[in-house]
Amino acid sequence: MLKKHLFTKDNKPNVLHDLGPLYHKYSFFGVDNDQLPGMFELNQKAKEPIIVAYIAYAIAKSKIKTSESVSFTELFCADGFYAMVALRLGCNRSIGIDSNKSRYFKKARPIAERFGFNNIEFIKEKISPTSLFLPTDIVANVGGLYHVDEPQKILELSYTMAKKYLIVQSVVSLATNDDKYFMSPAPGWTWGNRFSRQSFDKMIKKICPNIIDQHFNELEGNKSLNNRGSVYYLIKK
Repeated sequence: MLKKHLFTKDNKPNVLHDLGPLYHKYSFFGVDNDQLPGMFELNQKAKEPIIVAYIAYAIAKSKIKTSESVSFTELFCADGFYAMVALRLGCNRSIGIDSNKSRYFKKARPIAERFGFNNIEFIKEKISPTSLFLPTDIVANVGGLYHVDEPQKILELSYTMAKKYLIVQSVVSLATNDDKYFMSPAPGWTWGNRFSRQSFDKMIKKICPNIIDQHFNELEGNKSLNNRGSVYYLIKK
């Protein structure tokens, strides 16, 4: 009998089987890998369809000709999942940046190598308001803003880095509808911050005037109302 996850559902070798449980499920790439237990599966199912759709739209709209090169950066990239998705969807160059504080980043390069991505760069660095990163056509800040102490400044940095499109996703509190709500550190944490859905929307619209689509859903893997809301924005420069 074959060991579970050594092969994919269509009987192709599972190239990630020996890396252990991963932050993301890589079914987008045809791989049935083990995923970390707990909140990860449910939260990815909530976030992935919206973020992937925004990436696909931004890539398509960034190309005047089908052969035109498009660059992409994923901030707070963890294991680099969306940086790799961008390559699969047609980007010519992708960058993933993370401090590796949560230890997921160390798997990014091995995963990319297994998929044969040689046009991806991973940068291990803490992202701060004074960071100097190369601007790219598309920037995705998906899952990082609620972990930092100065979210507005990090959002401004992200917006400055994006030459054509910025994609933002963040956790927001459902415990209040107050459009002035902001807590730092986040409730129950010793770091990070928390906006309400309404206060985050107010903040982002001050910095990013051309929002072309936005979405909201709930992260079913998170039980606390303080961690359950999820907002998404597709922004054109």
